[in-house]
Amino acid sequence: MKATCRYMLMFAVVLGLATGLGLAKSADKSTAGKSANIVITSTTATPDGELQPGTYKMTLLNATGAPQVAFYQGKKLICKCPVKIEILPTKAAYTQLFVETVSKGTRMLRTVSIGGWAEKVIFSEATAPGAGR
Repeated sequence: MKATCRYMLMFAVVLGLATGLGLAKSADKSTAGKSANIVITSTTATPDGELQPGTYKMTLLNATGAPQVAFYQGKKLICKCPVKIEILPTKAAYTQLFVETVSKGTRMLRTVSIGGWAEKVIFSEATAPGAGR
């Protein structure tokens, strides 16, 4: 009887630790690797590239440390940009891109909120490698 209780207790502890570690890992990756399709209707610049009109798969590569997004058309990587991630109080109801017209009519992508995501992706020249040099 004592041996059975001891094994049951050990099993419960091991199961609890395994579950806890699994949840901790999934919490770290809750936003990393998220993808969504976005449509660009006219040539739009990002800090590290230019997106021609078309449909892109935008993927959040790293939600902690130095977050980046990558834009793909099919399997082809078009550009990868450093970004800032802002956590929203609730999930966005729909996808919204904020584009600002800068010098000489260039359209610059500033923020993206994806419908169903609780994160807002913020682009800026200050996040680009070499900015401020």
